Amino acid sequence: MAIAPTQYVPLLRWRMGEYQALFKLAAGLKPAVVPLIEVLPPDFDFEQWRPKKEIDDHLGGFAAKLEKKWSDRPALIDGRQLAPATRMADGRHTMTFLFDEARKLGASLTPVINLESDAAYRKAVHDIDAIDMNGAVLRCTLEEALDPDFDDHVDALLKALAIDIAQLDIVLDLGAPAYSPQGPLVGVIRAALNGARMLSARSVVVMAASFPETMTELKLPIQTVSREEWRLYAALVTAQSPQERRPSFGDYAVAAVKFAQGDMRFMRGSPNVRYAVSDGGWLVARSKRKKGETNQAYPGLCGLILSSGQYHGATFSEGSAYIEDCHAGAAKRGNPTVWKWVATNHHITVVLDDLAKLPAP
Repeated sequence: MAIAPTQYVPLLRWRMGEYQALFKLAAGLKPAVVPLIEVLPPDFDFEQWRPKKEIDDHLGGFAAKLEKKWSDRPALIDGRQLAPATRMADGRHTMTFLFDEARKLGASLTPVINLESDAAYRKAVHDIDAIDMNGAVLRCTLEEALDPDFDDHVDALLKALAIDIAQLDIVLDLGAPAYSPQGPLVGVIRAALNGARMLSARSVVVMAASFPETMTELKLPIQTVSREEWRLYAALVTAQSPQERRPSFGDYAVAAVKFAQGDMRFMRGSPNVRYAVSDGGWLVARSKRKKGETNQAYPGLCGLILSSGQYHGATFSEGSAYIEDCHAGAAKRGNPTVWKWVATNHHITVVLDDLAKLPAP
């Protein structure tokens, strides 16, 4: 399935807060969203010094959860976070298992691969496409796309997968680049997008992130953080000529490229509410964590969003409504998972609104 420039590709790690965000999206918005889901390995039990779950138990409910929260809508599935040597108890590759289970439930999924994927991963994607015939998605870096041999590398991948370039989507993942100066970066991206295989691919997505890895340097109690990836994409669209192919937009939603890993017994984040605004930014309201407190700060943080002058209103998104209700005492103060779905749900809605305001491709 080709991804249109009017569609949005958020990268999600399929934690509860993220799939709840998708589930709670307004029905009319869901067709415009094609999530790229990074499948994470089991959480690690630092006390027992082993994974909390065996891989079969960890992945066993993935397909059912996807069907329940996203129905049969398209999604892109990336297994890069799983160790290459990991196999299910019956010997199947993890990607093979995920797609076998999803297929039983009628899911419309496309596997994501990269140029460094090993032979077993490539074989799994080859076999998945032989059954589903949905093609594949190549997720590559800007450096890879600018390599003079990029087209040859893509051709070798196509041969291994036994598909044509017209069955391949390309996600140009910039990660978290140096956004300033913006002009030269836009020029480099345009050069990459004008490569032969980029022009021939079924669809192309430009993805990037700018949410800070840590919020310790953000001012209390509220600060605006620039959504640099959106500003870059808007500048790219403006710079392109009518003859150039407009890519779709993707980002890491309200997360950084690198996500927190470590012993959660000793990792305690401060209460925070993340709220996307329409001028290419986020409002981040947060407070210092106080000993003995868990979620008492959230109504006050919600009040900061409401009084910021940039609140979208309760009818804009489910996430926006929850913020107003929490401030009024009509919704529970929640936990980090709740505030992840609130932030992600509202963010997705804002991005779709931003895309709708761009000139038609």
